[in-house]
Amino acid sequence: MMKKVLSTLALSATLVGCSQSAQPTNDVIVGGEKDQYGCLPSTGASYSFLKKECVQVFNVADISLENPSNKGSAVYVILSTDKSQAEVFATDLPDNTILQAVKGGYASQDGKVRLIKQKKGWKIYK
Repeated sequence: MMKKVLSTLALSATLVGCSQSAQPTNDVIVGGEKDQYGCLPSTGASYSFLKKECVQVFNVADISLENPSNKGSAVYVILSTDKSQAEVFATDLPDNTILQAVKGGYASQDGKVRLIKQKKGWKIYK
């Protein structure tokens, strides 16, 4: 008699355990939203117009600087393979900020953003 009771309890516990895992879940994945370029901002990815792909600029930047107009944040720069262009990533600059090579560094077409090579490294002017 005791074996039947234990067998019935074991079978019931197994069925209850199986029925719990069979129920569908409606979990929402947080941070899975892609931006207009197909990048996942939640992973730190941004679209690079020079590289034509999603990148984590803090991992692939050729130049990293402190943002002079926003202390505590950084400015990241990706250079084209031929060094004729520089793409700047900063919180206070629009996407697709591409600078052209000029004597001494890089500059935007309107001249408002300049990246200048100095003895102690690079400096950005905005």
